[in-house]
Amino acid sequence: MIGDDDPAVAPVVELAEPRPTDVCLDYGSGVGQAAFVVVPLVHRLEAVDDDGEMLREEQRLGAELGCDTITYRQCDLLALPFSPSSFDLVLCHMVLHRLVEPLAALRELHRVVRPGGRIVAFDAVVDESTDRYFNELARLREPRHWRHYRVEEYEELFRLAGLRETGRSVTRLSVDLDAWAEAGLASPDDLGVISSRLRSYPVAVQVALDVAYADQRASFSFDAMAVRLER
Repeated sequence: MIGDDDPAVAPVVELAEPRPTDVCLDYGSGVGQAAFVVVPLVHRLEAVDDDGEMLREEQRLGAELGCDTITYRQCDLLALPFSPSSFDLVLCHMVLHRLVEPLAALRELHRVVRPGGRIVAFDAVVDESTDRYFNELARLREPRHWRHYRVEEYEELFRLAGLRETGRSVTRLSVDLDAWAEAGLASPDDLGVISSRLRSYPVAVQVALDVAYADQRASFSFDAMAVRLER
């Protein structure tokens, strides 16, 4: 299976428990990091994003991989073109951090998932020591980044959206700084700024982020949380 050992996808698959009868929505699909892993395990998958360029790249990759059970749609993520209770499974993989209105997004997912269906959200989480600094790095890396939240903030968002948590896991992700920045479409100039800012952070913050340097390259780590939610 493509990418099933990706530490940023495996926790989603584990909590989602995809079934051959599932109609699945990949919400804010990006370039299909989660979609291409899950699609062989479900009946049909709808990939939606508000970024047409990203969606076209996902469609190109999907064609190369022979993923012919994916339907691609560019749409408003806060007004999905689906009837209520349309999906058995909804994936929300690395999306909430770039949405200005995450509560509205979660309420929209509540609308389109079927009773007894599953929503699995996965995103980076911060704490008191890393909140300010990791969010600064993320904004430099990705212009659309809005906010990485603390665990308790996510819990409140889920509660307000009327969603019940039925499973959770936390994964420590380790990344090469250059590769992480480039994946967020950072320019070479942006990368220089990101590297400089990371080096300037207090020692306690660098320890919290497991910052390390080897062969003139930097790496760091952060926590990401996968949560299974139901109506």
